[in-house]
Amino acid sequence: MRLNIQDFDAFAAKFAGVLGAAVSMRYLQGSWPARLSMTVSGSLVAYYASPYLSLMLGIPEGLAGFLTGMFGMAIVSRAWEAVQAAPVGALWQAVIDRVRGKGA
Repeated sequence: MRLNIQDFDAFAAKFAGVLGAAVSMRYLQGSWPARLSMTVSGSLVAYYASPYLSLMLGIPEGLAGFLTGMFGMAIVSRAWEAVQAAPVGALWQAVIDRVRGKGA
């Protein structure tokens, strides 16, 4: 089996997002399972967003993947904190009141 250099380059560009997420994991707080799930989330963000960012910014896909993996984890972490802090009960009650015509 021969190693195709283009396949290796594509793998390396995608793996850079995993490495970026792993580097970011060191600076996040939380339990190990939470940090591990954020690492997976950051890696997924990097996998899907790095080709687009690479084209938009004109930087190599590996660098875009690393940076997206590193900062994508922080974005996922903040989004999860916002979801947890949202007053879900009050929001649903406002929606129900609005649908029933009780709201303003």
